Amino acid sequence: MTTKITGYAFVQTPEGLRMAYTYSKIDADGNVAASNIRGSYIDNSEETAEFLAALEAKILARMA
Repeated sequence: MTTKITGYAFVQTPEGLRMAYTYSKIDADGNVAASNIRGSYIDNSEETAEFLAALEAKILARMA
């Protein structure tokens, strides 16, 4: 069984930065066994904060 991430989002909440994601499970024959499985967790790591700051800077640079 293979797991494929199909979407993700970073959302600021009162609890902290929420990492929300969706994924699908695909069997050995290529059939989608389960789809749109959702999960989330709070991620207050410095690594994630730096990644998001760099991503935002890159987007803002393209807008200028």
